[in-house]
Amino acid sequence: MPIVTVQQSPGRTKEQRELLVQRITEAFSEAYGTSPEAVTIFLQDFDDEHWAKGGKLHSDRS
Repeated sequence: MPIVTVQQSPGRTKEQRELLVQRITEAFSEAYGTSPEAVTIFLQDFDDEHWAKGGKLHSDRS
């Protein structure tokens, strides 16, 4: 059973999330030859002050 975690900044709409999980499910199901019901996906949003890139918090880069 594949378990996928998507970590991203907030701001995606429900429709965008639905499309993302649909496509991820299709990709894993096809690649692994498993049923779509076997694919579990976690969507995790991080506020700008909870992640960094290049040694700087994202909230300080904006």
